[in-house]
Amino acid sequence: MAPRDNCETVGDFSITTVVVAPPWYENCYVVKHVPTGRQLVIDPGGDAEMVLEAVQANGGVVTDILLTHGHPDHLGGVHDVQAATGVGCRAHREERPIIDGVANWAGALMQRRIQGPKAVEYFEGEPVLPFEGFEVKVLFTPGHTPGGVCYIFDGFVFTGDTLFNQGVGRTDLPGGNGRTLSASISRLLKELDPAAKLYSGHGPAWTVAEALPWWERAAAYGYF
Repeated sequence: MAPRDNCETVGDFSITTVVVAPPWYENCYVVKHVPTGRQLVIDPGGDAEMVLEAVQANGGVVTDILLTHGHPDHLGGVHDVQAATGVGCRAHREERPIIDGVANWAGALMQRRIQGPKAVEYFEGEPVLPFEGFEVKVLFTPGHTPGGVCYIFDGFVFTGDTLFNQGVGRTDLPGGNGRTLSASISRLLKELDPAAKLYSGHGPAWTVAEALPWWERAAAYGYF
């Protein structure tokens, strides 16, 4: 079984990282509002049993699943998590073609079969999603995929495969675009507090303050 990182606390929230979907070792996040016990699951990419174990260990109730994008290593466990919890799943409308084709993606990229989500509620633009009195801001960050988004909480952000710790998502798959992704990353880092922590789809977290100089160097050297 893949490792599970220790739980971190940021303000009124705890963040548990569940590393799933080998060989990509995607980061699924379980975000709990500590005062109420309400939880969000972000990008359950596989190993639904591990994700549900983390939810149970945290205590409380899952209210929603949020997807940063629709590649199979980020939603391979959605169907089973939905079946166990009865909750919905949300993604950007521009990501629908990727999610609709997830079975083909899984076969081509992962040589495995997966079931897509039981149901998806697609949002448009950059809505604000309420969660226990807080606002979760959606930032549209296409480039890795057509409908990729980042979820911005107070003091921390889930970037999916838009931006990693000293890396970015690949753009050579259908729907990817390097220039679009570069513009998305520049906008993301410009809009965030330097102290905000960035939790990505793969690898360790880092802060905006750490990411900015790296991105400036990458852009100067023609990363794309």
